[in-house]
Amino acid sequence: VSLKRIVEETDTLAGRLFDGVVIGLILLTIVAFSLETMPDLSHEVLQALQWVELVSVLVFTLEYVLRLVVADRKLGFAFSFFGLVDLLAILPFYISLGIDLRSVRAIRLLRLVRVLKLARYSDAMSRFGRTATMVRGELFVFLGAAVVLIYLSAVGIYYFENDAQPEKFTSITDSLWWAIVTLTTVGYGDAYPITMGGRLFTFLVLMAGLGIVAVPTGLIASALVKVREQDLASVQEMVGPRVKGVIETSLHVTDLEASVTFYRDVLGFAVARGPTDRMVALNIGQDQVLLLFKRGASQESTVLPFGTIPAHDGSGRLHVAFGIKATELDDWERRLRDARVSVESVVVWPEGGRSLYFRDPDGHLVELKTSTWAGRVFH
Repeated sequence: VSLKRIVEETDTLAGRLFDGVVIGLILLTIVAFSLETMPDLSHEVLQALQWVELVSVLVFTLEYVLRLVVADRKLGFAFSFFGLVDLLAILPFYISLGIDLRSVRAIRLLRLVRVLKLARYSDAMSRFGRTATMVRGELFVFLGAAVVLIYLSAVGIYYFENDAQPEKFTSITDSLWWAIVTLTTVGYGDAYPITMGGRLFTFLVLMAGLGIVAVPTGLIASALVKVREQDLASVQEMVGPRVKGVIETSLHVTDLEASVTFYRDVLGFAVARGPTDRMVALNIGQDQVLLLFKRGASQESTVLPFGTIPAHDGSGRLHVAFGIKATELDDWERRLRDARVSVESVVVWPEGGRSLYFRDPDGHLVELKTSTWAGRVFH
């Protein structure tokens, strides 16, 4: 396995282990960063937290170097989003070696950039990034309109409320806080209109605020659906065409008329096509049919006006299973008993569901099952 595949892909055990170690250390350092702020920590705890920081930085540094080495375009990786995130995640530690960070406390906050490293290992975050790219034009237009609306709201409330509440709406710039809080429908209540004009104006601003929240939400949700559909389409292209399901099941029988009577009267299958001297089609339901072929009648190809069906045949006792509702199992047992059909076996499956086994006129084994192959019970 190549180093590039281990570092950049997750289709190998080594690659998954590499990602797992990095993700675990990211979460560990986030917890350690929070614990450092607790008062009265013992010397042993502080020392342990320092060791966590040291080990994590060494691993993150090794990760950054490896990603840089295996990158096809090294300069492109260094200035990419995740390349800068990886660098900023380790930068505070190395800066602290030459600077007393107690005097530059803001630099310590760069350690929180490690949280962003998790985005690399999440397909959902990757989809969200592609979503933002897809609708960035609409979002920028909407952001510009929102800024204009916030400013106009601040101007309007200032002129309505400045005379009545000069200490709260001192200027248009002071009124911007009220406009932002109101348009985003947060409403802290620290400043509110008391004049009739101000209240009517606030009502209009609140109506506009609903759009401030709803429009970007709708844009992002719609784009997320499109991105998800693209991912599913890509997966289907990778695996190729896929079968939709079983639409025909066939049995070869000696007496067509006797078999049709059995499946129609006992199981309730209606005739969908035929009968002919060669076969009959019975409707099972949900676009599925049971084909009953007279044994030996299809050993040569059947030429039809619209095409040729190749030769086929079968012998021996075969097996076919049909799904039934679990709540109707007793009714089916009663129906089989009334039809004088003997139940050969009853099976209770460990994953869920029960099966009744019995024979048709040709000795084929017929099964009625109350669950899917995976154990999901039919209701």
